[in-house]
Amino acid sequence: MIISKKIIRELECKHRKKLSNELKKHLFLKYSEEPFPYVFSEQDLYTNIENDIRAYDAGKLDVTIKNPFKRWQEEREYYQALYIDKCHEVSELEEYVEDLERMLLAVNIKPLRKSEQKDIF
Repeated sequence: MIISKKIIRELECKHRKKLSNELKKHLFLKYSEEPFPYVFSEQDLYTNIENDIRAYDAGKLDVTIKNPFKRWQEEREYYQALYIDKCHEVSELEEYVEDLERMLLAVNIKPLRKSEQKDIF
């Protein structure tokens, strides 16, 4: 679930105040896309937005809008780090599979590869 004007209006009614334009822009930028690879539930989205509103009211939320280049650069760095983490995870899983195959061979059981499984089933 992502933010919408309807959600903003509901929160303005709930908090009985008009949200500033800079806060609205910040919220739309932050919650206009699902947080890959996850998704917001309705409850999570409302809770996160309300936390941001409280932080803004307390003066603890920086709502400065970064230029598109800076946002894209940060997003690229985030995805690059995520990709590296997933590559490490794949490598660890491959090592784990090799360990399991060695265990099977140690007890004279021949492990099947994916291509061999199609022929059996």
